[in-house]
Amino acid sequence: MHYLNDRKILEVSGIDTINFLQNLITNDISEIKKRKIIHTFLLNNKGKILFEFYIHDVNDRVLIDVNEQSVDDLLSHLISYKLRSKIDISIKNEYAVFWSETNTKYTSDPRNARIGLRGIEPKKQISSEDYTNNFDNIRIFESIAELNKDFKSEDVFPHELDSYMNSISNEKGCYPGQEIVSRVYHNKVISKKKFMRLAYTGSPKSQGTKLFQDKKEVGFLGSNANGFCLAYTNREFASNRYEVKHDELINISA
Repeated sequence: MHYLNDRKILEVSGIDTINFLQNLITNDISEIKKRKIIHTFLLNNKGKILFEFYIHDVNDRVLIDVNEQSVDDLLSHLISYKLRSKIDISIKNEYAVFWSETNTKYTSDPRNARIGLRGIEPKKQISSEDYTNNFDNIRIFESIAELNKDFKSEDVFPHELDSYMNSISNEKGCYPGQEIVSRVYHNKVISKKKFMRLAYTGSPKSQGTKLFQDKKEVGFLGSNANGFCLAYTNREFASNRYEVKHDELINISA
């Protein structure tokens, strides 16, 4: 197992926990005990991704596994919706997220089983060997974009991610942004832009760097590893004919 040190844990507890989260998130939490883990989004009213996170059932506790850059904002956001709900929300620094390519004591990533298995354990179990992992290498190769690594809050819609289908329930009740999600689903909307994996050469550029082709801005860069990057750009460029060098999209067959 390997420690994902860029993740933090929130716990939501109390008799209204399931109903409270069900009214906010895009996925269906009602079967969390059976599924053990779900991946979900929390959207703004325009349908863009505010937060993304996993929800785990760990010994009948509801634990949220979220990127460390989002944890404080997510905590504040959830508290702002609490109102009279009988829940408590807190950061659990004594727990950590672990990932493995093979350890079946964990649960397959619901976004894409090819990016491994994950679970939550007490932090005291971390050893020095656990800090090294291939998670981002595999994630990028499988074209799985993540908030804070590849895009910023309120930058993109769920349907612009290759991995969004298992993070949304089209049967559950209302939540912020559902009208947009429902319209995309029922009208079978195909996004003009998407995150895609492209071959990458040159010096690495930071997430959000503008991407150009023939001096025209065509998107932005996400993360990169092992000669590949994730790029948010026009769907037409999703082909082996294109690669990225520094911040330029190049047609290598021209």
